[in-house]
Amino acid sequence: MGKKLLLCLILLCVGTAVLVFLRPAVALEDYLFEESAAIDQGPGSAADPVFTRSSFHSYVEQLLSGVRGELSAIEDRLDRVALQVEQVRERIGRVFPDMKGHWAFEYVSFLQSRGIIGGYPDGNFHPEEPVTRAALAVMILKAKNLDPDPGAAVFPDVPRDHWAAGAIGAVRAAGFLKGYPDGTFRPERELTRAEAAVVLNRAFHPSAVKIFPTFSDLSGHWAAPDVQQLAAAGIIGGYPDGTFRPDWKVKRSELATMLAKILKE
Repeated sequence: MGKKLLLCLILLCVGTAVLVFLRPAVALEDYLFEESAAIDQGPGSAADPVFTRSSFHSYVEQLLSGVRGELSAIEDRLDRVALQVEQVRERIGRVFPDMKGHWAFEYVSFLQSRGIIGGYPDGNFHPEEPVTRAALAVMILKAKNLDPDPGAAVFPDVPRDHWAAGAIGAVRAAGFLKGYPDGTFRPERELTRAEAAVVLNRAFHPSAVKIFPTFSDLSGHWAAPDVQQLAAAGIIGGYPDGTFRPDWKVKRSELATMLAKILKE
């Protein structure tokens, strides 16, 4: 009887010790499980410990879907850049036959490479031809990166289907090129040197780099301030006799030179 009682007491003591030893470990396991579940609820986490093949594929697909979208967008942008590069190469590779050896070759080529000016159906540039108001509107639209706005071309002589309606509307809305008192725009009217100077000065405001020059035939002329501003900026010049000849028609080569100098500033 005494031996049995002693054995029971020993077992009781050992059991109590085991429980005391195990309790902290169980509490720690519960804590770790709760923290893991709070952090991650996805496949393979404490909340979903079974990482099956289907759940793995689903998980990876979610990760890759965003990457695929980014790669697709990058690919589209690269395609657009490649197209633009090819277009520039084509423009640079083309040389107007009638511009070889011309004094304005550098300036015309500069604008041509940027898609600001083009030639005629015969492949030539015709540098000595005059510039129309419609043609100037198109050049400014491209040089200023304006959006075409045919709806703003509110002139009776510029229908919406006119080849330059979008450019005329855009430069009119920007205040660069205006109409006449009778409400017309006269798109095919040829520009004078004075008119070209006024429009370019309005559109680009080049900074003066030297003292305003004087031209003997500009005294009291309505375009004198704009001409002098462009001349002081080194954009435009006069003739050897000291005149500017503001009412002469501006040539395509002359306008190309002015515009190229402005854009190169």
